[in-house]
Amino acid sequence: MEIYIKVDGDPNFDRDKVHIEDEVQQLITQIETILFTRRGDVLGLPGFGCNLGDMIYTFGFAEYKIKKQIRNQLNAYCPLSNKHKVTIDVSFERGNARDIGYIDIKIDNKYEVSIRT
Repeated sequence: MEIYIKVDGDPNFDRDKVHIEDEVQQLITQIETILFTRRGDVLGLPGFGCNLGDMIYTFGFAEYKIKKQIRNQLNAYCPLSNKHKVTIDVSFERGNARDIGYIDIKIDNKYEVSIRT
């Protein structure tokens, strides 16, 4: 069981939920937590978190490096990722003011966590 951490405005937000029992939804919550946590922000786990913004907006981070960082985080801090088929795709596209980063994480070819930065 995981605590329900979605807030009003998140996709599929449910005001009446307090916890999550579905394993895939727990995995999605864990992935989102890893992606949106800056390394060093969790007391006692200095290596937890992806520093996603730093990786996307810093020169020298190619798609494969970002993908590897996410995979390492999932392996280290997300045991459910070993129980399900989790694929990670990272790509960039030229934008007008800046490039746009796309991160798509699929679970069992059925569920998806997508980020556009």
